[in-house]
This record gives sequence, C-alpha cells and structure tokens, in this order.
Amino acid sequence: MVKKLDQPPKYWDRLFAPSSCLAMITTVDAEGRPNAASYGTCTRVNHDPVYISFTTSVGKDTANNVLATGEFTVNLPRWERSVLEKVRICGLAFAPGVNELEKAGLTALPAKLVKPPRIAECPRHFECKVEWTKEFANGRLMVCGPVVAASVDEDSVDKDGYVLWDRVMSAHYTGAPYSNGFVAAFQTMWVDRPYDGPEAAAYDQNEKKMLKEL
Repeated sequence: MVKKLDQPPKYWDRLFAPSSCLAMITTVDAEGRPNAASYGTCTRVNHDPVYISFTTSVGKDTANNVLATGEFTVNLPRWERSVLEKVRICGLAFAPGVNELEKAGLTALPAKLVKPPRIAECPRHFECKVEWTKEFANGRLMVCGPVVAASVDEDSVDKDGYVLWDRVMSAHYTGAPYSNGFVAAFQTMWVDRPYDGPEAAAYDQNEKKMLKEL
C-alpha cells in the first residue's frame, strides 16, 4: 500500500483539483457503522479556508449520517476501470447498516480527525466537518463544510503539494442520462490570455494575493 502524506492547510486548495471531481464520500451512522456512497456533484467551493460541498437525496444514508454526526470524508478515485467499477458498486442503494466498502472490496483506512474512514484505494482524502445543510428541489440536500485534514498518496504530489496529474488521474461522472459513463479529467493545458486591459491586471493581482504562501 502506498504511504499517505498528511498535507498542511496551505496545500489543501491545490490538492483538490480540478475544482469539481467524482468522489466517494464516507460517513458513519449514530452507531459508528461506516457508509460509502459515490457522487458526481462534489466541489471545492472556497479557497481559504477550503470548503467542500456536495448534494445528496434526503433520506439516503449519507444524508441521515451527516445530519446525525456532522462529519464526512471525501475520497477522490482515479480514472481506472477497476476503481470505477468499485465506484459503481458504492453507488448502489444498500440497506442502512450495510458496509459498502466491504461490498465493493475497498479498504477502510482510519481518518486523522473525523470518524468517517478514508478509502485506501483513492489517492486523495479530505476530512470535513458539516457547517450547514440546505434542502432544495423537492428532496435534495446540499451539504457544505470546511476541510479539517487532508492526505494524499506520497507518489501523487510534488514537494510543493501540487498534484501530479498522471498519478491522481481525476475523473468525472457523465451523469445519470449517460448511465455508466465516466470522463477523464487530468489532461492539462496551460492557456495564455490574449487581453491586457485593467481587468486582467486586477485579476492577476487578486490571484497572487489568493495564492500566496501562508
């Protein structure tokens, strides 16, 4: 098993990239039993401090667990067929109390600061506390909270905490209309901006401020 590296807070923003990813989110119920579910709607919604948000359905195990315990762990899987097959298993509606990690053949790894475990087969992990939830759209629940700890496979980041794209191999889910489809999200392109107006200078100044080393 690849060694996990704890990352300092100044690296958390760059570790959750791209800003929206396919995720397997782990929670525990009031009795401490683990649950794992797959989500395509998992997004970093604030840079500093880093907040992560996702949506689920009211009444689902994940929704019930975050409301009961106030914690969740976001695990970002790789775009590999064997891993995505396990993502699909965790997307099934098992009965409450069933351990989806066992059903999918995944390995639970204790988290550092919260009760929901990390998933060893995923290269990146974000442990979160629930700050707020909101019901909307006739049965959907949005969950949002700050990251309190983050870790990563030691071979998946450089010395400055930037992800190595060919190692993390981020993925997106194509959505329910496409059934079992996934899209790779780790091909990069660094794009110049052919505009030199004052808005560009203001943007660059703000970006430098936002990305300063803490």
